[in-house]
Amino acid sequence: MTASELAFLGLGLLLGAATGAALIVVLGSRPARREIRVTVARDAVPRRSETLSQDAFVTSAAAPAPGGPADRRWFDRDLPPSDLRASEPVPVMASMGAPGRSPVATQWAQTAAQDRTSVPSAAGAVALAEPATEAPPAPPPAESPLERILRGEHLAMVEVIDAVAGQDSLRRRDWELLLGGLVEAMAEVAVRESVVDFPMGTAFWDTFTVEQCRHIVAALATMGFEYDGRSGWVEHHVPVYRDLSIALADIGEDPRRVRAWPNQAEIAGLFMGARPAPEELLAAAGPDYRVEAMQALVGERSAELADLWIAWDNVRPRLLAA
Repeated sequence: MTASELAFLGLGLLLGAATGAALIVVLGSRPARREIRVTVARDAVPRRSETLSQDAFVTSAAAPAPGGPADRRWFDRDLPPSDLRASEPVPVMASMGAPGRSPVATQWAQTAAQDRTSVPSAAGAVALAEPATEAPPAPPPAESPLERILRGEHLAMVEVIDAVAGQDSLRRRDWELLLGGLVEAMAEVAVRESVVDFPMGTAFWDTFTVEQCRHIVAALATMGFEYDGRSGWVEHHVPVYRDLSIALADIGEDPRRVRAWPNQAEIAGLFMGARPAPEELLAAAGPDYRVEAMQALVGERSAELADLWIAWDNVRPRLLAA
């Protein structure tokens, strides 16, 4: 490369650098673009509804319900004029004496409808008929002391013992044993007949009625899974899911309709909170509750209560008086 070519190359570089610097200066000196900044507040633009209770598009901000306690329009404007031909006036605002309108009502002319009916009498006087009132509900039937004893009320047993034995400690002890034996005997019958009260809040038992639950317990007992009368299974012999399904099928219930199937740990605790209901067996010996009917009700345990049957006619009024 010759010296002239090098000179021309250097001159081109200088001219190119100068031209580029001039372009940068020109472009940088152009006036700035006008910018408009807009701040959009919440709900300034209609948006879609968030729940099914709202319209498809919310076109207004949240406000008090029209006609509600927070609606200030009742105080900011006059109410529409009432119908003067109506039989009973409605509450209206008192008219203002001076021209113009006050923003807040100063007086209300309240006229409430009476809840009584005027009935003219023969003498021309006006009588007021009292509004009809509903009759109070009938009180539930009182339970007999024996029902309360079978339900587990110790106070009922004390009351009966006070009535039949007085303050004699030996007689009180004898009657405690006799009445306690009667309770145990009837509780055994209730367990054997699956007359059980089930706990509330258990998802499996709550699926069925009380009678259906008792039929399920009876079906499980025929399979060898028996209720021990307290809160568990006899000898801890616990059924499994398949056994419960078979018991439901035996009583005519479709196992597929049960939505709350217990797991194995819950099956083991199905009787937590349950108790025998021997008081429901008393109806089988009624209405006279003779000694023969009570002996037949107790069954095998009647021989252990021979002293109670001897005095039954005397103690029966104390036990079964409502």
